Amino acid sequence: MIKKAYIGVDLGGTNTKIAIVDDRGSIIARSMIPTQAMRPAENVVEDIANEAKRLKKEAEQKEYKIYSLGIGIPGLIDWNRGICLLLPNFPNKWKHIPIKEWLEEKLSLPVAVINDVRAITLAEKRFGSGKDVKSLILMAIGTGIGGGVVIDGNLYIGKDGSAGELGHIIVEPGGIKCGCGNRGCLESYASGPSIVAQALRSLVQQNDTMIRDMIKGDLNLVTPKIIADAAVAGDEIAKDIIKQSGFYIGVALSSACVVVNPEMIIIGGGVAQAGRLLFESIANSLKENLHMVPVSTIQFTETELGMDAGVIGTATWSKEKLIKGEIILDSE
Repeated sequence: MIKKAYIGVDLGGTNTKIAIVDDRGSIIARSMIPTQAMRPAENVVEDIANEAKRLKKEAEQKEYKIYSLGIGIPGLIDWNRGICLLLPNFPNKWKHIPIKEWLEEKLSLPVAVINDVRAITLAEKRFGSGKDVKSLILMAIGTGIGGGVVIDGNLYIGKDGSAGELGHIIVEPGGIKCGCGNRGCLESYASGPSIVAQALRSLVQQNDTMIRDMIKGDLNLVTPKIIADAAVAGDEIAKDIIKQSGFYIGVALSSACVVVNPEMIIIGGGVAQAGRLLFESIANSLKENLHMVPVSTIQFTETELGMDAGVIGTATWSKEKLIKGEIILDSE
């Protein structure tokens, strides 16, 4: 009996994850390859295609038939044409790269392109923390801050795919200049780099913090995890940094909740590993800043699928686009 499956690709600046995912969101084969993002985009896509072919053969030996491929892009995309418009964190920026076209030519499969955090949101809705609710907001806090929105059980992307860019909600009008060109965006106050910048400022100012001993004086070793560990150990400066970040995240989520009125808020990403203190700070900020929607009616939780969410979400996105007839090979 032939079983249906789909390829999910999670493109990252350091590594790219590739997996074969079945109808139930289970991974039946997986791989991770170095992206080597400094190379031309053609070479990166070639490597992805070759590894996808290898996994496809592996799945076919288990009597699975592969129907489509989805790829998550950590940047701006033309959703309809499957073109990568800009990858701001890649060395050569990947401007106007026809990634859908290239992958379809190499794999002879229909390809769907999606923003990486929107893919995580879809995965958590279909198979993770959000599977039992109809509306949710997901925020992923890492090097940047991304997000996604589910309304009436389906991923909501807006007219051009930008719905859910929670990192660019203004939390300090006229504040710090953001990479997007605006001022005061959440990403400038609560992302991984902004948290590290706050710690570095305290270290340079010779403030009393155990972070200095933890890094043995090497400022290059300051990471969000180091700051979180210091906060858990009781360091007051580290605790203040985490609490301040949580406050700003809560401010942004308060604005999003007034618009979406979600049943659930899901927090993920590397910075979310700061744990209880961060979550408590976010919850307190929500209570302080959200009055039009009863905070007590919103479930507040973490991502369930972990590092697999990206490939599960991209594969599922391609499956759903295929079912709707929205992706199809020209030769079909």
